[in-house]
Amino acid sequence: MKKKFTIVSFIILILMGCHSSKPTMGGATGGSEMLYKYKWYLTALQGQPFTFIGNDNYAHLLFTAGQPNKVTGSTGCNKLNGLYNLTGINFIKFSPLATTRMACPGNTEAQFTDALSQVNNWSIANEQLLLSNGKIVVAKLNGVSMETEKLSGTWDLNYISGLKIAFDGLYPDKKPFISFNFSTKELGGNTTCNGFSSKYTIAGNNIHFADALKTMIFCEGGGEEAFLNMLKKVNKYKLADDNMLTFLIDDVAVMRFTKR
Repeated sequence: MKKKFTIVSFIILILMGCHSSKPTMGGATGGSEMLYKYKWYLTALQGQPFTFIGNDNYAHLLFTAGQPNKVTGSTGCNKLNGLYNLTGINFIKFSPLATTRMACPGNTEAQFTDALSQVNNWSIANEQLLLSNGKIVVAKLNGVSMETEKLSGTWDLNYISGLKIAFDGLYPDKKPFISFNFSTKELGGNTTCNGFSSKYTIAGNNIHFADALKTMIFCEGGGEEAFLNMLKKVNKYKLADDNMLTFLIDDVAVMRFTKR
């Protein structure tokens, strides 16, 4: 009797396993809610860094769950939209994607849309989305939360603390400006006479910048040095009305920017 019970139990377990392996069509499955949490900026394509940027528009994807599931975004030049289907756990298939018809330099747009047509599975780790064909990764994308996305655009400096010289005296002609590159996770911009870039990390409203790399034009006055030195000390940020950005050291406002 005990042996018979064991065999029956074994058969039931096999049937349960077969049932659980059947793919589920449609909406969020297998943790796919993570797909909808971020805007995904393209960083690598077919194993190579993706650097094409056109018309101030970074290549990205935005997933929306529904019936049907929709994907929108940009190739870096043209807007794109289409449908995708999730099957089982971490399987994904894009329908042919439609794009606007603006002429684009090179063939990177075609490479991007062709890569997406090859994709059949996905994975997410450390806010990075991998789109793959089998075990071959065809595209890597960095995830940016909708709150961090509000930092997009160009920001002009209008206040910096800790200096005896008036702001207009420190920057009599040009004012420094910054812009976030979500694809490379870099802050770029201009110090008033040199272009610069700096890697950043963001966690909540905490932000940190690495040492900046810049061009080597000689700058008169101390405006550039003051700007870069203060940027390195910043550890928090605050947005007001999506049009005013404040950098802080702890709770003290030290730099303020307005959105163009």
